Amino acid sequence: MVASRLALLPLTLLAASCGPAAGSAPAALAPASVAIPPAPLEAPARAAGAPAVDPSAPLTLPIAAIPPATWVEPPLGEQERAKAGRDPFREHTEIALGERVAIFAAKGGGADPAGGAFAVDEKLGVVGPLKLPARFTWVGVAGPQIDALYGATPDGVLHRAAGVRDALRPDGGFVPRSSVPGATAWDAAGALIAAAAGERVSVSADEGRSFTSAVVAPGKTVRAVLVRPDGVLAAVVQAPARGQQPAAPDTFLSLDRGKTWKRSAFQPRSIEREGSWIWNGNASCPAVLSRDGQAWTRAAAGLYTRPSFGVALHLSPAIRATAAGSFRSAVAPPAPEPPRRGDTAVGREPPCKSDDDGVVGGIGLIGDAGVSCGGALCLLESAAPRPQPTRTRITTFGDGICEPTSARPPGSACAAHLTRPPTFAVVDHIASTVTPVAAPEGCPQPVALHNAAGIGVLVCRGGSGGAVLFVRGAQGAWHAEGSQATPAEALRWIAAAPDGTLLLLEPTPPASARQREPLQALVRSPLPLGAPQAWRRVTAPDGVAALPAPGGAALVASSPTASAGRRLDVTLDRPGQPALTLARDVDVDQDLTLMELRDGQVRFRVRPKPTPDVQGGLGPPPPAPPDARWHVLTHGGELVLETPSGPTPPADGRLFGPAGR
Repeated sequence: MVASRLALLPLTLLAASCGPAAGSAPAALAPASVAIPPAPLEAPARAAGAPAVDPSAPLTLPIAAIPPATWVEPPLGEQERAKAGRDPFREHTEIALGERVAIFAAKGGGADPAGGAFAVDEKLGVVGPLKLPARFTWVGVAGPQIDALYGATPDGVLHRAAGVRDALRPDGGFVPRSSVPGATAWDAAGALIAAAAGERVSVSADEGRSFTSAVVAPGKTVRAVLVRPDGVLAAVVQAPARGQQPAAPDTFLSLDRGKTWKRSAFQPRSIEREGSWIWNGNASCPAVLSRDGQAWTRAAAGLYTRPSFGVALHLSPAIRATAAGSFRSAVAPPAPEPPRRGDTAVGREPPCKSDDDGVVGGIGLIGDAGVSCGGALCLLESAAPRPQPTRTRITTFGDGICEPTSARPPGSACAAHLTRPPTFAVVDHIASTVTPVAAPEGCPQPVALHNAAGIGVLVCRGGSGGAVLFVRGAQGAWHAEGSQATPAEALRWIAAAPDGTLLLLEPTPPASARQREPLQALVRSPLPLGAPQAWRRVTAPDGVAALPAPGGAALVASSPTASAGRRLDVTLDRPGQPALTLARDVDVDQDLTLMELRDGQVRFRVRPKPTPDVQGGLGPPPPAPPDARWHVLTHGGELVLETPSGPTPPADGRLFGPAGR
C-alpha cells in the first residue's frame, strides 16, 4: 500500500542510540539527562556477521533507559473494568437537610447507611464518611446558628455532634444528649427537634437538652412527625385497626411548636418534608402547606428550581461548581404564600390524574456528513482513546462554589471564578471506597483533571492564565510540578506509556482549517512524583499525532503541509537528546484514523476509501466501506497490513494514548 521515500536507520543503530548508558543509576536520572545518547549523523556499517535488517519486518522501538515508575498501576482485568465505570454515589438518598449542610447515604462506595454517610457542607464541601452513632435509626440537622448533627438510636437516645468535622472523629464525635423513651419517629429543622412516641410528640428548642411533650390526638398513634424551620409541625396519626381493615391516617398541624394540635383541613394521601416544604410529594398534583401553617395550596412552584446538595456528590473528572447560596436547603425556597381562591386543597386527597400524553417525539436527521480529511491529516480528527482504567483513580466531586454572578442562568452550574475549589476523591474500584481529599494549596482555580497509569494530573490556572501542574497517587499528598506557558484550558487529553511516561496534548485545528497550527504536547518522564523538571514541551510544526513512548519519549507523526496528507514522517522525540527520525516521506494513499504503540510497534488504523458509485443518479446509498484495519510501520518505511498472530484484544485494552485530537 505504501512506498518509502527514504530507508530507515537499521534496528542495530536504533537500539544503540536508545540503549542505557553504562553505570547509570535509575533513581538518579532527571529529565534533562536521560541516558539516551544522540544518534550519529551517519549510520555505521553493519558489523561482520551481523544479520541484515529485513526492511519488511515491523519496526520495534528499543527498550527505554528509564525504568518504569514505582507508582504505575497495572490495568484492571476484563472482569474488573465494569467496576471502574460505576459511580458509587449514583444512587444516593438525602437523609438530613439543614440550612447549609445536607447528609446523604448511598449504595456502595463506603457510603452505605450501615457503615457511614457523607455530608455536603456549603462551606467545607464533601466530608465523610461520617462516624454516626452505632445502630442509628435517624439522622438530622438542626441549630439556630450552626448546623449541628443529631442521631437517634432504637432506645430513644439522642446523640449530637457540633458539626461535620466532629462527626468524622472515630473516638466519638457524637455524644449522648438526652432521650425520648419509645420514640419511633424523629425530625429536625431550624432550632427544633421533634420525636414521636405513642400518641405524643415531644419537641426540643434547646439543641436537644430537654423536651416538652403533648398528645396530638387521644387514642391515636403518631406514625410520623415533620418540623418546619419556622416552628410549624405536622404529624400523621392512626387509630387502632378495626378487624382486618386498618384505619385511615390523619394529618394534624401545630402552629405553636407542638404545644397544641388541630386536624388539618386537607388530608394528603402521603406527606413528606423537603426543606421548608411540607407537602404531598407529588410533583404532578402538588399540595403544599402554605406559610400560614393551616391552608394547603395547589399553586406552589419553585421547589426544584434550586439544585439539591446532592449534585455535589456526583463524581466526575470535570471541574464543576454551583453558585453560592443557590442550593435547596431547610429555609430555601420558603413555604409558599397562602392560596388564592380556587387553589386551596381541602378534604381527602383524590388520586392524581396526570397527563400521559406528554411524550414528545422527534425526527433526527440521518445522513453522512462526509469525510473532511484525507490521508495522514485524518489523524488530526481522531478521537482520543482513554487510558486503561486502574485500581484507583483521582476524581472530583461537584461541590465547588463560584460567584453567583458567574453562573448563567442564576443557580446553574459553573466552572470559573471559584470562591472554593471542589473536593477531590481517591476511588478504589476493588475495595469500593471513596476517600475525599482537599484541593492542593496553590490551586484556587482548577481547570482539568486527568488520570493515567495510577496517578491524577490536576491542571490549574495560574495568575497569567498558564497551566500549573499538580500530581498525586492513591496515597500521599499532592505534588507541585511547576508551571507551563500553555493555557490551562488547552491541556485536554492525556495518554500514558506502560512505564508511566505521560503526555498531555493540546487540541489542534481540524484538517479542514485553512492554517495548520503546530502540534503542542507536554511530556512527563517516569520519575518520582514531585520531581523537578519532570515535564517538557514537545512542538511539531506539521504534527498530526503524538503518543508517549517509554523512557520519557514522545512518538510524533507529522505530515508536511505541501503534501496535503499524502506524506508521513515519524519521529522519536527523546528528553535531552536530538530527535530520532524513524521514517520520513512515507507515501500515504489511504486515510489514517488512529496511531498507537503496541508491544513497541508503531501501528496505524487505516480507513479504506469508499467505492465510488459508478451508476450515479438517485438510488440507495453505496454500501459502507469495510472495517478499518491496522497497518504496522516497517523498517523499510512502509505501512503494511498487520498479520493477526492470535486473538485481538479489545480496542480499549490495547490503546494507551491519543492520536491527534
